[in-house]
Parts: sequence; structure tokens; C-alpha cells
Amino acid sequence: MKILLDCRFKKGAGPNVTATYLLDHLIKLNTEHEFIILQHPTQSIPDYPGVKKIFVPVNNNWLEFAWIQFYLPFLFHKLDVDIYHSLKHLGPFFSDVPRIQYIREVGHFFPEGWKSLKFNLVNQIYDGPLRIFGLRRATHVIGLANETKTVLMEKFGFPESRITINNNGLDPKFKVIEDTAAIRACQQRYNLPERYILCVSNLYPHKNYDTVVKMLAKLRETTGESHKLVFVGEKSYAKPEFFQLIEDLQIGDDIIFTNFVKHEDLVYLYNGASMLLYPPIIGSFGNPPLEAMACGIPVIISQRGALPEVTGGAAYELPNPTNVDEMLAAVQRVLHDEQLCEELRQKGFQRIQHFSWEASAARMFEVYRKVGKEKYSEAIA
Repeated sequence: MKILLDCRFKKGAGPNVTATYLLDHLIKLNTEHEFIILQHPTQSIPDYPGVKKIFVPVNNNWLEFAWIQFYLPFLFHKLDVDIYHSLKHLGPFFSDVPRIQYIREVGHFFPEGWKSLKFNLVNQIYDGPLRIFGLRRATHVIGLANETKTVLMEKFGFPESRITINNNGLDPKFKVIEDTAAIRACQQRYNLPERYILCVSNLYPHKNYDTVVKMLAKLRETTGESHKLVFVGEKSYAKPEFFQLIEDLQIGDDIIFTNFVKHEDLVYLYNGASMLLYPPIIGSFGNPPLEAMACGIPVIISQRGALPEVTGGAAYELPNPTNVDEMLAAVQRVLHDEQLCEELRQKGFQRIQHFSWEASAARMFEVYRKVGKEKYSEAIA
């Protein structure tokens, strides 16, 4: 079959990286399909032998939406596409080509999610009714966690037969590094201290980093703890109020922003950290907790969304991640309770065994066969 993989991501390190991992393994393990990649011209997606690329010719969001809805279905027939697989949030609504739609999180389907994400009216419409309409029109939906299946079935009445859960994998480059000199050299390249608490993700408001910096201020005030806070991720997504909060709390000297870090360096930053603090208000499938576990450091997560399901009891969970005192107590315990840290470390090593990109790609091939078989059955009927 000829499968068009929609990989359009203008921004966001996480979706770009995970889409590329899945692409790598789909193409590496493929023995039966022809792939075509749809992307933006500025995306750094590798060139694969024998894999054709097509590019979105517009840059404006609304023009792109129109292009996807009205021109892409025509392109399906021009390219003789058998299956459209969107790794993006929203594909064409109307086409006779079977459409597999990806969904990363379900928090934005609820008003409380809109509030946490600080959505304006346009975002609410796009990420609410429009996205649900697109999912309803899809032949099959791929979710990253069982939470997705539960919400789609119970809230929106999706049949279970149209939903497959296919979680992300974990790149084997994330591992314990024994070379302490190499770890320190990488820390020095980013001007990091030897002791720090790590946060990994772009600085969107729903990542709850306001609470994190308030916790750090209280940690300084109550204990004089010397750990600094390191944010790895694009800081341009943060609201101005976030930086004003840091200034008001007078802790700017204790916070380091690295912006985007290549995974080749990120593995060393994980290994050198005292912990990963990952407390979003809306908890989708998060790769950073798994990456940190693979590197042997303890992880603190919010008890929200899919995160407890993903970490499987191998992380310290915050029932109320916006409570500063609760987060402070968790951080202090992880910093000073060696027995707890070792317990989390060993549980983390066990948990990561459940995630691989090879398995994720294999599950996708099963979906392709299922959707392709249904298409063929309908054609001869």
C-alpha cells in the first residue's frame, strides 16, 4: 500500500522528535509499503532512500488549514494514496481515502483544559469541536495512552474498534552514563552547576512552571538548599508574567534556561541532574519521565492525565501539582531520602522495558493492515 505520513510540525521539539523516531522505525522495518512524507519546508526531517517528500506550500495557519481540507484530498488521488496517516492533530475532513488520525492528549477537549492552556476563542474552536469532528470523520484513531480511549468512548461515544493505543517508544541512547568527566564537560558547555533540579519541556503555561519557581523560592527561604533549577526547552512559549514572577521572587540567579538541547547532550544533562520535575496541569504522554528513568534519576510527576499510566508507579506523584507546599515536600524528600531515590531508580529501570520504538512501529503496521483490509473488503462488496 501507498501511505502518506503527515508530519507537519512548525514548532514544538516533542512532537517533531517523536514523529521522527516513529518515521525512522517505520521505514527501517518496512517490507510491504511505499511511504510519502508531508512536511513543512523548514522541518529537519531526514531524507530516506526511496521515500518521496511533498511540502506544504503555504505558511499562514488558515491558508494551511484550507490547503489540507481542499487540496490534499485531491493530492491523495493524484499520488494514488491508499492510506493517509496523520501524525499531526488535524487532517482533511472529507475524503474517500482511509484516514488514520493521531491524538496526543485529551485535556484540550475540556473547558478546564482550555483554561490551563490559556486558549483564546479560536484555539477553543480548533482544539475542541473542529478536532472532535475530524476524529469522528477518521477511519481509525491512534492514542498514546488508555486515558485517550476512555475519554473518546465515554465522552464522545467512539466505538472501541476504531481506537488503537500505541504509546511512544524510548530511544536506547538514554541510559546511565558512567563517565562523570563527560557529564561534567557537557554541564559546563551549558554553564550548569554540579547540583540542579531538571525540567524538560517547552515552557507552555500548562506545564505549571509558575508553581515550580514558587517552590524553588520557598526551598531557598526555608532550607537554604543550593540546588539550582534548569529548564530545558524553548522559553519563548512562556508568558511575560512567568519571567516577572521570577524577578519578583528574586531567584533569577538560581534559574538557568538552556532552550532546546540536542538529545546527544540531553542524555548527559539527565545523568547529571538530581531529579526530573515534570508537573504539568494537563498530563499527556510524556517522554521526559521515561528518558530520565532510563538515565537513572528519580522523577516527580503530576498525578494528572496519562502520566501515572505512563510511569506505572515508578515516579513520585503529586496529587495536587499546583500546591507549592506539596511540591516542596516532594522535592525535599527526593533530595534527601536515599532509600526512596534508589527505590524509584530501580522501578524506573523496570518500567522503561515496556517502551520501544520497534514495538511502536510494529503496532502501526498492524493498524495499516487492518485499515487496508477494511478498505479492500468495502471495495469488493
